[in-house]
Amino acid sequence: MTLFRYVINIRITLLLFFVCSWIIAQPSNNRDKNPRGNLFEINILPVNDSSDCYLSFSIPYNRLIFVKSGNTFSAGVQLFFDVKLNNRIEQRKSFAKKVLVDSYEESQSKEKLLEGFVNFRLAANEYVVYPSLKIDNTNQVINLDSVVISIPKMIINKIYQPVIVQQLKENCAGKGIARLVNRNGRIPFAPDSFSLLIPILDDTKSEVEVKIEQQNQTIFSRTIPLQSSAQLKITDCDDQLILAEDFQDGKSEYVLVENFNRKLSEGPATLTINYGTSESKFVINIEWIDKPVTLSNMNLAIELLEIIYNRSELLELYKTGNQQKYNALVDFWNRKNPDRDYQFNELMYEFYRRADYAMINFGNLANQIGAKTDRGKIYIQFGQPDEIKRDYSSSNAVIEIWYYNDLQKEFIFTDRTGLGNYILSK
Repeated sequence: MTLFRYVINIRITLLLFFVCSWIIAQPSNNRDKNPRGNLFEINILPVNDSSDCYLSFSIPYNRLIFVKSGNTFSAGVQLFFDVKLNNRIEQRKSFAKKVLVDSYEESQSKEKLLEGFVNFRLAANEYVVYPSLKIDNTNQVINLDSVVISIPKMIINKIYQPVIVQQLKENCAGKGIARLVNRNGRIPFAPDSFSLLIPILDDTKSEVEVKIEQQNQTIFSRTIPLQSSAQLKITDCDDQLILAEDFQDGKSEYVLVENFNRKLSEGPATLTINYGTSESKFVINIEWIDKPVTLSNMNLAIELLEIIYNRSELLELYKTGNQQKYNALVDFWNRKNPDRDYQFNELMYEFYRRADYAMINFGNLANQIGAKTDRGKIYIQFGQPDEIKRDYSSSNAVIEIWYYNDLQKEFIFTDRTGLGNYILSK
């Protein structure tokens, strides 16, 4: 087997694992009952006497299979969909998209996404969609979990299920109303501001009362005016999905709930919409999508705090029961970083993001826990050095020097064994 073919096979395995884990990460009961509990995000928009249902997805570049051709790298996917009603095929659609990047580093990006969607015009019934995925540059076809789309359950008292959006980027400004967040129906737990666009089939009232509750507390409460536009649709603009107006097909009424997420914590919340005499409730989920992996091991997450805090400050955390440890850790970080106008704690995120990097890059044969090595501890405390130099001593020891220009600090690490066990020597 050639090295190239070996690398491709490894990437295919990782992509298969990624797709499967993406689905498995949802509890099985949610996958059966919640139309959002699958690989795809589901959004519906009213049109005439039916609904346009959009199945959208996003895949990070580092999960695709890129192949170099000349000075560029290319990757792509193909998706196929059978829509069934009462076990009979109602519609069939497909989607294909390719991406080109200029460097290997860009092909490994976690932030850049290949985004796409298909849409179906559906009556008020319950449908089952059977999707499959073909990965470009391979012969692999993956049969994905079926997706249940129950139109009647997604419209409550003429109020449509909310669409999660955010402000358009500059390159698409003026081409639409908002950008689709497109994260599998989840609201990212982040310092960013997000909005809910809620289509409404009734224009007899001029305003809507919106309330969001979480952990038995009212976090958001506001009266919002009803807006009107040309028929709403989802389309794409410069590799991002946006909500835009279709001036050839009717009109839409909706409310836009802006900056609703600033004070929300991780976990489910209840959205209540009072419109006239009717009340509609939806469950929305706030999830830390890029949560550092280190936080999945609570004992380690607390131990690493000793790198920057005295052990005496951490005694209460060590005593906390396993079920309460995460909440106690969040409270600890909130006390260290109290002056925020949003719930997301960037100080906590940066600490554990650095811990993740240290775990991956500084583990060695002598001490596999990279965050506990001398280089790992310095990285967690001070971040990425401005410059790293490596040299050899007269005794064949490897010397690594880290320079921090603004801090006017340098750290010298020495590996005397050749096993990657760098010890802080100065």
